[in-house]
Amino acid sequence: MRMVLFLLISLELFGAPALGRWRVFYNSDGTSFEAKAQGNQYLNWLETKDGKIVKYNKETKNFEYGVIQNRSLKTSGVVYRGVKKAPSLKQQTNLPQVQKEELFKLWREKQRENRFKQPYK
Repeated sequence: MRMVLFLLISLELFGAPALGRWRVFYNSDGTSFEAKAQGNQYLNWLETKDGKIVKYNKETKNFEYGVIQNRSLKTSGVVYRGVKKAPSLKQQTNLPQVQKEELFKLWREKQRENRFKQPYK
């Protein structure tokens, strides 16, 4: 019984919130920007100093503007290059910007969906 209780508690420890500290991130072309991690294991993203929502694209090895599609936060294909080098998102494409209220609503949904899911069946 103690082992089962220990296992359940230790599984919850792996699902920690993101460390919300400002850090420097780099794109594959060497451009850099400061951002802080937000979210948890169900939904996570980076918020830049200028308030943009970005996600890492493993295929392109770049940080891209985030978009909400099909109840998920996804990469847009438009690389975020920082405050100085990046034209506005509206100049680059017609992608809608992610509103923080939308993002937090989606985050709460993901938490509710996963709250009572069991890790093993």
